[in-house]
Amino acid sequence: MSEGPVAATVPAPTAGPFLVDKLRALDARLGDVAPRVHASADDGEAVHDLRVALRRTCTVLEVGRPVLGPFHAEEVRLALREVMQATGALRDDEVLLELIGTLGVSHPDVAVWLAGRRRREHRLRSVLLRSVRGGALQHGRGLLAALLAFRVDPRCDRRLAKFARRAVDRARRQVDRRRRAKPDDAEALHRLRIAYKRLRYTTETFAEVLPSDLAALAQPAAKLQGCLGDLHDVDVALVAVRRSRGLSPEARGELLAALARERETRRAAYGHEAGEPPDPPVVAQPVGADSLRKISTR
Repeated sequence: MSEGPVAATVPAPTAGPFLVDKLRALDARLGDVAPRVHASADDGEAVHDLRVALRRTCTVLEVGRPVLGPFHAEEVRLALREVMQATGALRDDEVLLELIGTLGVSHPDVAVWLAGRRRREHRLRSVLLRSVRGGALQHGRGLLAALLAFRVDPRCDRRLAKFARRAVDRARRQVDRRRRAKPDDAEALHRLRIAYKRLRYTTETFAEVLPSDLAALAQPAAKLQGCLGDLHDVDVALVAVRRSRGLSPEARGELLAALARERETRRAAYGHEAGEPPDPPVVAQPVGADSLRKISTR
């Protein structure tokens, strides 16, 4: 009695082709938004879309380093960093202007100071535009295209399901290690925000191949990242006001008091979202100039 044909074994999907497809889709998104930014950095939606696409691209490159090749993946990420930093600096000034405008501080020195900050925002827009027009984005995309042109080394590839689970687990452990950040420690809260952002982007990248319990981490991570982002905006504003030379002591005092109240409101919102018990009122500690540069460029 003859046996029937043996069914062919379908190999399990691997991470290499999956990551390549994700990066190609992100590169296409960069290609779509680049002409809009090239035309005018005043297009706020274009700058936002560029910033998000760059962040997601860099997250996939970082997570995929073991598969794509650590050296080449890092070279692409560093090449895109110039434009990403320019978009981040512009975003910080945009948010600062909007935030100060909502505080209701009517001291005349504040209006003069804000006029100077608007000129700074305009200069930052020009820096971004020069960077894009000068080819910084195109250079990074060119390196990315070169990276994706080659087949992933089979010796470095991994089973997709296992690789995705481990990537999310690593990102979740980073969050857990930073979750005890004190409410008055602006730098520690900023690092926690970055950890939540990586958890969110990593989970969203692999969502289609993750178990449901891990895929479900993306939504709470996005909410907590948003709350910490709101808190971070106040911390950056506090540093800017403390360091400003264009404010009188009276105007500086009014702004700092208003920002401290706003910070407490946003800290309470984060605590509520994170399920923490209410904290007693606290005031953020001063952050030095070096720390400000670290915080405002991430």
